[in-house]
Amino acid sequence: MFNRATKTALFILLLAFQSFGQQAGPSGCKAPLKPIPSMKTTVGFIRVNCKSNGATWDSTGTGFFVTVGDKLPPERQGFTYLVTNRHVAQPKKEGKVVNILNTYLRLNQCSPDAREESVEFPLGPGLRWYFPADEADDLAVLPFTPDPRKVIYSVVPLSLFATKDVIASQEIAEGDKVVFTGFFYQFSGIQRMEPVVREGIVAMMPSEKIVTTLGKPGNLYLADVHIFGGNSGSPVFVNTGGTRGSNVTGDHFWLLGIVSGGVHEDADFKLTVATTVQGKLQANSGICAVVPVDKLKAVLEQPELQKLRDDVIERPSPKK
Repeated sequence: MFNRATKTALFILLLAFQSFGQQAGPSGCKAPLKPIPSMKTTVGFIRVNCKSNGATWDSTGTGFFVTVGDKLPPERQGFTYLVTNRHVAQPKKEGKVVNILNTYLRLNQCSPDAREESVEFPLGPGLRWYFPADEADDLAVLPFTPDPRKVIYSVVPLSLFATKDVIASQEIAEGDKVVFTGFFYQFSGIQRMEPVVREGIVAMMPSEKIVTTLGKPGNLYLADVHIFGGNSGSPVFVNTGGTRGSNVTGDHFWLLGIVSGGVHEDADFKLTVATTVQGKLQANSGICAVVPVDKLKAVLEQPELQKLRDDVIERPSPKK
């Protein structure tokens, strides 16, 4: 028998499976699924309402959507997941996980007059996030599909993941251009959600481990791109072609990884990898820590998530 958490996850995945015939797009909420028209539509703003020692506060970050389409017929596009950092989904204070009162996701609504006013809706307390087996990897994945009839969003398919094989075949290396989009705490939009887009280059792709934002040795890429508080969880795309602007159609843009923090410089010129949500850093070196997308793929391929997808796929279709 399934426990409550498993039943809830299966229900969410079933909703995801049933809603993928059409996907949200910038021109309307019933547009057929197309290549990602703009990376800005892949992200949403995450706000976690926390409580510790009698005090409440909000922790903010970025999330984006990916899709897994294994064992599905051509008319189905896959299962959707919300991706962010573990330190965004599960904030800590003084090294301890805090009590989470609720988690909210902000997206732009589908409006008849095309104003695209945003809406912030609760995801519910006690969410079943999935985390990497390696505790150094700062990632969190939630099976979740927003209603494409109500909000605007796009998904990043596995075919756009810059895995190690893609990096080798595309000869992705230091110096290649990268671009990310995410929450901009100085101005995140009043009536509508306004993600910021920034660009830079791949600075380092070390084979050795680096201390990650979770304080443990792990694999990271480093990008020379300026990030701010709230950019944690932002998708980072690498450009292997000559397309200009923020469009990520075609084969030129690949999802390289996920922003997890910045390399910050203190008064003694010591460099430390830290999360972007703390806002207590003396200097931003301009180097961004990026969790490789291979780590995200490994979470999506965890046996528990795979079984949930298999259970939904094998479930008989409802009779008409």
